[in-house]
Amino acid sequence: MHASAVAEQNYENAISSLNSLQSNFSVLQTSVLRKHKDDCKHINDTIKYLDRVGISLARLDTLPAIHVSGTKGKGSTCAMIESILRSNGYRTGFFSSPHLVSVTERVRLNGMPISTDKFSAHFWKIYNQLNATQEHNVDMPSYFCFLTILAFDIFLREAVDVCVIEVGIGGRYDCTNVLRKANTVGITSLGLEHTKLLGNTMEEIAWQKAGIIKAGSDVFTVPQPAQCIEVIERECRQLKATLHIVPPTLHEYCWAKQPSLMEDTCSIVGMNTSLAIQIATNWIHKQHSKTAQNTVPLFVTERTTHGIDTCFWPGRLQRISYDSGKTLYLDGAHTVESMEVCARWFNAKSNCDHKRLLIFNTTGDRDSFKLLSTLLSVTKFDAAFFVPNIAFRGTTRADAINHNFPLENQMQRCRENCVYWTETMQNMNGFVHETIESVFTQIDKDFNRELGDSDILITGSVHLIGAVLTALKLERYAHTSSPAK
Repeated sequence: MHASAVAEQNYENAISSLNSLQSNFSVLQTSVLRKHKDDCKHINDTIKYLDRVGISLARLDTLPAIHVSGTKGKGSTCAMIESILRSNGYRTGFFSSPHLVSVTERVRLNGMPISTDKFSAHFWKIYNQLNATQEHNVDMPSYFCFLTILAFDIFLREAVDVCVIEVGIGGRYDCTNVLRKANTVGITSLGLEHTKLLGNTMEEIAWQKAGIIKAGSDVFTVPQPAQCIEVIERECRQLKATLHIVPPTLHEYCWAKQPSLMEDTCSIVGMNTSLAIQIATNWIHKQHSKTAQNTVPLFVTERTTHGIDTCFWPGRLQRISYDSGKTLYLDGAHTVESMEVCARWFNAKSNCDHKRLLIFNTTGDRDSFKLLSTLLSVTKFDAAFFVPNIAFRGTTRADAINHNFPLENQMQRCRENCVYWTETMQNMNGFVHETIESVFTQIDKDFNRELGDSDILITGSVHLIGAVLTALKLERYAHTSSPAK
């Protein structure tokens, strides 16, 4: 290979090549219309591409993995599991999606996003192998499938003690479900999401999510609606897996040292933490004992508490003190249930004497009006800003390019959201902007410090939060925790 060709295989070009694997809007709509016709294709294609880069299913079976699906709190629960395992001395890998600022956030080693150099090296090795073995000109994995393969490759080569794998969409037909060996499996709270792809009923959703259950595995879930539990129980019976329903609150545990979030009034945070404790503890138990763990352990060690206290998951119930008099409240809530949690959190943590401002956007098949209605049922705002996931006018970070949702579609959604808002709020303070930068220009002009401090809630889309961090040059908060007021 020529030196010039080597020089071109850098991080920036890796991201551009990765973005070329995204499905554009029209292709995505076509796949939705086909619905389940090609469901198994995702798994079969992933197996094919893994084999082409030298990862057989037998080799993948050697990867010590924990697999987690669900609707609400998947990412934060996985982050908590990883943090607990790391606190107990294990070398960890963690694959999650989406990212806030940099694609490298999706693949973490020992709690930190991999370096751009490591990402580039693995990316080009895999991309060149797959590109050279194409059977036809579109014979390449999708964006998410490629990143799944890259994560597995890195975790295998790094020989991690354990890796936590978060499902992308659904579970049963998700690319990550090529995993055949995951002796500990988790399912977070279930709700209606991605209904065009996964189904319109809770039973259909549960069937998709329960599709990651492996033969003989220990399966942990939180209290679920009865119809969902029935589906999960049926799947467990068929695969001779053992189902454990975790305690719904942290007060049911016996603590060597209580974690700081015991004081948190948010029930979903406590329930997700309980799920993470049980999943991590089960995996650790299996490393030291061959006997089955039939009961749910309720004693929590100091090491596990340390993992809980030091866990950081950006863009979820996160506060950042910004500029003079502004506090940002970041939460990527995009379901009705998670938006209710977000609204109650903001209502409890923000200062009622401050100006309360909302920055909002949704993408995909999210019901914006239901999300906004949920917000307004809990808290009130002095103004709302509807804006696409665009930081600045003109140049867009390669990591933030999303071909799934064209700008004009996002702008139309913003205009519709603003109309709904102004009608609901009786024509008061709803604004549409094209960029985050423009939003904050108006906030600085119309809601400056002289009018009092501002508490600003940014929600509806994880991608929106990433755009805000980029626009305000706060990218470091995608990797490290921030001081909260």
